[in-house]
Amino acid sequence: MATIDTRAAVRGEEDSQKREIEAEAATYEQARADLFDQVPEDWMIIGGIGVPDRADTYEPPRRY
Repeated sequence: MATIDTRAAVRGEEDSQKREIEAEAATYEQARADLFDQVPEDWMIIGGIGVPDRADTYEPPRRY
């Protein structure tokens, strides 16, 4: 899930039109790509991309 808004609203030049978009996919990378594909021209993702469960892409730290 991500929150998007217009670039003008982010700059304070217009009222916010912010809304949430979401994607579901087999991997984090695919869901991220799907989210970016939903962002209209002249809009941007604000904040971060929320990930409810990253277990599918988690890699434990390597200890050398």
